[in-house]
Amino acid sequence: MTCHPTLHNHHRTPLTISTRRGLLKTSLSAALGGVLGPTVAGAFAGETGQQHHSDKSVILLWLEGGPFQTDTFDPKHSSDEKLGYRYRPMSTSSIDLEIASSMPLLAAEGRELAVIRSMVSREFDHSPAQYYMHTGWRGTGALQAPSIGSIVSHELGPQAGAGLPAFVSIGTAGYPAGYFGSAHQPTVVWDPEQPPENLGLPAGVSAEAFDRRLSYLKQLEAGDSTRSFANRFRMGREEAVRFMRSKHRSAFDLSLESETSRDGYGRTKFGDGCLLARRLVESGVRFVQVRQTGPVPTGYDTHSDHYKVHDPMVRDLDRGMSRLITDLKLRGMLESTVVIAAGEFGRTPTINGNQGRDHWTKGFSIAIAGGGFRGGCSYGSMNATGREIDEHPVSVPDFLATICHAIGIDHHKEYVDDFNRPIKLVDEGEVITGILG
Repeated sequence: MTCHPTLHNHHRTPLTISTRRGLLKTSLSAALGGVLGPTVAGAFAGETGQQHHSDKSVILLWLEGGPFQTDTFDPKHSSDEKLGYRYRPMSTSSIDLEIASSMPLLAAEGRELAVIRSMVSREFDHSPAQYYMHTGWRGTGALQAPSIGSIVSHELGPQAGAGLPAFVSIGTAGYPAGYFGSAHQPTVVWDPEQPPENLGLPAGVSAEAFDRRLSYLKQLEAGDSTRSFANRFRMGREEAVRFMRSKHRSAFDLSLESETSRDGYGRTKFGDGCLLARRLVESGVRFVQVRQTGPVPTGYDTHSDHYKVHDPMVRDLDRGMSRLITDLKLRGMLESTVVIAAGEFGRTPTINGNQGRDHWTKGFSIAIAGGGFRGGCSYGSMNATGREIDEHPVSVPDFLATICHAIGIDHHKEYVDDFNRPIKLVDEGEVITGILG
């Protein structure tokens, strides 16, 4: 099934906006860091937005470097020496969707996948392209726009009663929370097998002693309840303490999973990250980003020896993402969890003289599962060689607007900067209604 098309508008250059808003929250984050450590402080250090009810969560599988669309979600039936395609289309569990034969495990989950095959980016280099894919904005000057994870944190917050941060990033520090401030920075887990630091009490400090210190601090603050900074500091500290004491902290501990479960995800950094993401969403974290790299730190950025690097990474993606989808289904969580596999761009249809593939922004692929998206379909298409978009180009703001809409966030929502100028969450994106259920 080909998803029903929708129209898209052209995009304007964003405003360049300066803001002083982040200074206060940065100071608060530093103050909390001195008490509780930088990881906890970065997660809770300020005010939140007016949050809306939604039962949706998001897991972003970030495919660092940009995977080759034809080796993954947009396979072609023919090749030649210049194209050098290794994989051919494979049938999936949906009669209307084919993916590359490099991903047989994901093919079994084809009825859950909505594939966008006509993504277009306006940024050709990694850093600006990654910023663009995470925020929906280009060249914002002095203003740092919030990433999609920080938007979700600000607009939805963590699931009620979890006591956990709203946004966790696995394997990468991610992108700044921008004008939403450090309260909506991700809690970073560098190694899926190592829980966040500074959640326990310091050596020699008992729970009773810690409670006494908090009590003394509250008494000292009792006469200073009207000052904005004091209130924000107090709120940040209380959130951090809730994180420290949350019964759901064990969600970060992969050793509690069975050997069978660990094996199912492949026991790689990426596979472990996918498993940890499932555990975190199950325990109330709203947005989890999992970074995939691979044999080299630059991940899918295969300017030479393409298949030597690309093949093992695609196998890792196939196992980790497919098992994640399966697990979410078994737990009745897939309808409330959006799973996204995306990189900053694709790779050239033609192979270069070093047997590599270079950056490609004129038609690459993204796969989405769950969260109310229509499975077993593709949207947009490339021509037979993958060089030209045949129909329905999709911009980066369109993609992010669609994710926001699917989880209950108004992407047209505006905030006002210190100069009373409006700032939209996403720069003029239009929702792709055809891939929504």
